[in-house]
Amino acid sequence: MEEKDKIPAGKMELPGADVQRILELTDRLAEQKKIDTDKHWQELSGRIRREERKVRFLHVVRTAAAVLFLPVLLLSGLLFMQLRDWQAQPVEQVELLTAYGVVSKVTLSDGSEVWLNSGSKLVYPKRFTGDERQVSLTGEAYFKVKSNPSRRFDVQTAEGVTVSAYGTEFNVQAYDDDTCVVATLADGNIRVEQSALHLEEDLKPGEQAVFSKRDGKMNRQQANLLVEMAWREGKIVFRRTPMEEVAKVLSRHFNVDVRLQGKEVFDYAYSGTFTTETITEILSLLEKSAPISCEIMEPEQQSDYTFSRKKVLIRLRN
Repeated sequence: MEEKDKIPAGKMELPGADVQRILELTDRLAEQKKIDTDKHWQELSGRIRREERKVRFLHVVRTAAAVLFLPVLLLSGLLFMQLRDWQAQPVEQVELLTAYGVVSKVTLSDGSEVWLNSGSKLVYPKRFTGDERQVSLTGEAYFKVKSNPSRRFDVQTAEGVTVSAYGTEFNVQAYDDDTCVVATLADGNIRVEQSALHLEEDLKPGEQAVFSKRDGKMNRQQANLLVEMAWREGKIVFRRTPMEEVAKVLSRHFNVDVRLQGKEVFDYAYSGTFTTETITEILSLLEKSAPISCEIMEPEQQSDYTFSRKKVLIRLRN
């Protein structure tokens, strides 16, 4: 062996791979010394405690749910039976009467509003059930129906005329002593039917259906909304109104008995608008606009100690 190939005693030469490994381990040891083990242990302990609390909470919730399940089930069953019994009970019918000379208003259970003219009667359920909303009218009323496309609103009259809507505003006049039933549409759409005679009319705003009690026919025509619905605001409006109709309107509005004497009086028509005038003031205006005279007869005491209605006689002036 030559001199240059000899390795000095006490020295060892490491392979390059081992040196690299030692350097990497040294770096890792330095990084590990930087780690705060106490801090990380506290964080881990905190997570463990939170998980333990969560497990205990879920256990308590499951236990409470198991304990409360039976009472809740029993209470739900009881409420269901009470609701079923309540729905099975007959619905109470309400009868609203409006005296002559008075206009009243009522809000139904579905939110629909009804104005009732003097001398009218409305019968309606305390609450609506089923798929339909149904009321019965004798007299005159203005309906503002709450919209509900799935539940029809029906107004029935004594002559078998039914006015149907789903959400709109209309007026129905169906007094027993009138010769016609009149439905007038203010807004939306309504259907007027007389099922026994197979009659029906679909109205547009500003139209009215007139069913004649005498001949059993129904006609559709244009309406004067101002005249037909002024009563709701306490007004009386006549537009070339026959004297017979004038007498009826005054009788109902003022709770008096207005009578026409002589066939010639029926041929007259009258136009005018009244708001706060008394019956005496209106009759005075009638006398000035036509050759008629009006006589007011005060109420008289009857044999049963009640008083008769005030009477008004309208005749041609001599």
